[in-house]
Amino acid sequence: MTTTTDPAHDLAVAAGSGRDGVARPRDDAEAIAAAHALAIRWRELGPERDRDRAVPYAELELLSRSGLLAVTVPRAYGGPGVRAGTLTRIFAILSAADTALAQVPQNHFGAVFGLEAEDDERKAFFFAETLRGARFGNAGHERGRGGRSHPKTTLVDDGDGYRINGVKSFCTGALTADWVPVSASHPDGWIATAFVPRGTPGLDVREDWDAFGQRATVSGSAVLTDVWVARRHVFDQSGRPRPQAAFRYARSQLTHAAIQIGVAHAVLAHAGRLDRAGLPAGVAHRFAAWREDLLLETSAAEALVDRAADLVDEVVSAGPTPASALAVGLAVDEAKCVAYDLGPAAADGLAAFAGPADTDADRGFDRYWRNARTHSLHDPVRWRRHYVGDYHLNGTLPPVLRSLLESTGDVPL
Repeated sequence: MTTTTDPAHDLAVAAGSGRDGVARPRDDAEAIAAAHALAIRWRELGPERDRDRAVPYAELELLSRSGLLAVTVPRAYGGPGVRAGTLTRIFAILSAADTALAQVPQNHFGAVFGLEAEDDERKAFFFAETLRGARFGNAGHERGRGGRSHPKTTLVDDGDGYRINGVKSFCTGALTADWVPVSASHPDGWIATAFVPRGTPGLDVREDWDAFGQRATVSGSAVLTDVWVARRHVFDQSGRPRPQAAFRYARSQLTHAAIQIGVAHAVLAHAGRLDRAGLPAGVAHRFAAWREDLLLETSAAEALVDRAADLVDEVVSAGPTPASALAVGLAVDEAKCVAYDLGPAAADGLAAFAGPADTDADRGFDRYWRNARTHSLHDPVRWRRHYVGDYHLNGTLPPVLRSLLESTGDVPL
C-alpha cells in the first residue's frame, strides 16, 4: 500500500493542540528558576502517583509548559542555548523532587542533541516543535544483542515516506510523548531514526512497565505495525561523522549522573529534617559523621559532572574530533561511576537512621531507595569502571566509544 499524503504534521499538531502558555526561559538563570518552580509541583504530586502507579500525564504536561524541554535549543533557532552544566543542574533539581520523572526527559534531550547535525529545514521544524513544548519519547532499544547498532526493526520505502515494523522495549517517555524517535534498519544497509508522531496508526505503545522503582518513567514496550512516516522525518544515522556520533552519545549520558546527584540532594534534605526533629544521643554523633561524609561524596560527584559538562561546552563550541569525543566519553563515564554508587548508598544510609514513622510510604521515603537503585541498573557501571581503568592503565578504548569512533582508523589511542 502506498501513501501519497503526509499525515505526520497534522498528527503532530493535533498531539499538541491546545498547549498554549509555554514558558520561554531566556538564559541559564531563568532555566534554573523554572526547574525549582517545577520541582515544587512534582514534590506535591509524586507520592500519590507513585503509590497508585498512575501515568504522569499532568506532571509531564507541567514539564512541557515550563519551557525546560527547549533550554538547549540554540539561540539562532529561538532557544536560550544553555550551558551543559546548567542542564545537569536542572536534572539534579528535578531528580531531588522525583527521580523517576526526571529520567523521562533524558531521551528527549538526546533527540534534541541529534537535531543539531541535521539540515536547516529539519532543525527549524523540530526546534520549533521543542519550543512549543513537544516531548520526544524513546523507541530505540530492543531485547538481545545488537539492538541499538543493528536493530531488527525494519524501515522500507513507501511512496513519500517509509513503513516501519518491529518491537521495541524500555521505551521511556514514549507513552506520553508528542513524537517517538524509532531506530530501524533499511534494506540498503543504513540505520535510521524516524520521528513518529504519537497517535500514528500502527504505533502501539504499551503500559507494561512493572519495575519496583522508577515507576513514573512508564518504560514499557512498543509494537510498530506498518507505521507510515514522512521521508523528511527520517534521519540517516549511518552517514554521520563518527566523532559526532560518539560525542552525542556521551553528551546525552551525562544527565544520568546528575539524576543520581539529585537523589543525594533529596536524602540530604530529608536528613536535615531528621536532625531538626532530634535524634537519640547515642545516634546523633554517628548521624553527623554520616551526613558530613555524604556531603563530601556529593561534592566529589558534582565536581566530576561539572568537569565533564565543561568539556561538553568546549566541544559544542569547537566541533567534535576523535580526541575530544573520547575525552568527553571518558569524563562522563568517570562521573557516572561515582554518581551511580552515590545515590543508592545515600538512600540506604538514611534508612539506617530513620525510624518507622520516617519511612512511612505515604511520605514517599521509600521512593528514594527504590528509584535510586532501579536507575543505577540503567547500564553496567561495574563495566564502565573497568573500561575507564583499562584505558588509563593500558590505553584500551572503552568498547562503546571504540565502536562509535572507528571509521577509517582515525581513532585516538
